[in-house]
Amino acid sequence: MKKILALILTLFFISHSVADEKIVGAITLSIGKITNQKGEILKAGDKIFFGDEIISDGKSKSQIIFLDETVLTIGEKTSITIDEFVFDPSTLDGSFLATLNEGSVKVLSGLINQKNPEKLEVKTAAGTIGSRGTEFQTIIDEEDNAQVLLIGPGEDNTLGLRPGAVEVANELGSVLLDTPFSFTQLSLNQIPTPPVEITQEQLQQFQNFLDVKANLDVQEVESAIKEGLFDDQQISGNEIIGEIVITALNLSDGGLTFDQIAEVLGVDVVDIIGEEGQAEFENESAENQIAMANAEGGDGLAYILRYGGTNLGETNYGDFQGITSGTYTYTGNDINMAATKGTGSGTFSGVTTVNFASQTINNTYSGTLSLNGNADVDFSYSFTTDYSSGSASTSMWGTNNGIFSINNSNGTTATTTKSGEEGFIPTNFATNASSYYADAATDFFNVQMNGSPNPSTGSVATIALNVSDYNTNGTDTENTIDGQRTGIMPSRD
Repeated sequence: MKKILALILTLFFISHSVADEKIVGAITLSIGKITNQKGEILKAGDKIFFGDEIISDGKSKSQIIFLDETVLTIGEKTSITIDEFVFDPSTLDGSFLATLNEGSVKVLSGLINQKNPEKLEVKTAAGTIGSRGTEFQTIIDEEDNAQVLLIGPGEDNTLGLRPGAVEVANELGSVLLDTPFSFTQLSLNQIPTPPVEITQEQLQQFQNFLDVKANLDVQEVESAIKEGLFDDQQISGNEIIGEIVITALNLSDGGLTFDQIAEVLGVDVVDIIGEEGQAEFENESAENQIAMANAEGGDGLAYILRYGGTNLGETNYGDFQGITSGTYTYTGNDINMAATKGTGSGTFSGVTTVNFASQTINNTYSGTLSLNGNADVDFSYSFTTDYSSGSASTSMWGTNNGIFSINNSNGTTATTTKSGEEGFIPTNFATNASSYYADAATDFFNVQMNGSPNPSTGSVATIALNVSDYNTNGTDTENTIDGQRTGIMPSRD
């Protein structure tokens, strides 16, 4: 599962030649007919050049990611021109100017806007929209009237992003939108109206311009997703795909299996995990295949699918030891457990808090489960890992885990010896004994999230629990249930 997570969290890399300085980005999604000013058809992976005009037909949608990780999502019947794009990746200095000629565009600001908030601007016939590090959308109607919606983020967001704001101005005056879902209108002869909270009817109008499901052929959408999002071992952040997965996650209490993610996207699991991941999956034991198939993806996975990011590998001891204050708390609620051998089921929640001042990791696992037809029992177990003495260059994978017994009648828990170590007695956990054997673990990964200034260290985690009993001879497990959620982002204090 570790390798598959790495595949999922790998960002699609836009390659470009230093000698060809006109390349400013690439198409990551193309649905329907998308062209440039030359009439050339644009597909996922095609490069975008300085001065290009991107044009979407009716029933068409597209997305562009720029070299500084700014993302434009383009609605149907839209034309936008890239007037200026300058970016120095070594200093993050640069500027971005585009003109929306007609239609609708959603903008997620990137690295240029992080360092220089005033350096991203979208012009329209009615006026200009200056981003201050944010996500916003604007619509231009046939009479060149403009509507502008600030989407976010708000104060105290979990990604550590600058609170969103946009300044909307023309020759008659200006207004500042600094509250998520605040809204203004303007025209050539009208000053921008005072910010107001958008109505549901107005919000639906904005969403309709970008709705991937509106008036589009299902097979065309599925084909575009496969072409634009998944490419062997690589994955690209994608506004439309991310929204679909986020909506599904909200309906599923925060976790989806990769089968379920594939289903809501209309693709096969192999399209998500790649051919290498599929081969790895098929080489696993039947028991591990069931566990991997039932593993869930969390909010971090949804963020990567939407915005993109770069997987930097497992967190090492030195990564955490280099942080001297504050806490990260990872929470996975109502994680489903499936029988990978024999019979059983359950749900559990895991809370893991890394305390950087004390260099300890505090974990609590609790839930309800049953094996071998026994009655459900409620349980709770806590353990602490001290990482202060770990070798800085050594991965922490598999080191933050708790081994404990669960009484199969009343759910009481106690620390026990790990399977395979001296002193472990498997018959203590036999089907005719009174306890289950449980192995809980939280593992950490370094992923740089596009658009987030938060450090990559431990930016996502996997929370997992495996519970078994043994046959009466103690020679092998009889029943096993397994649950895990990958890609959980922490709250940071």
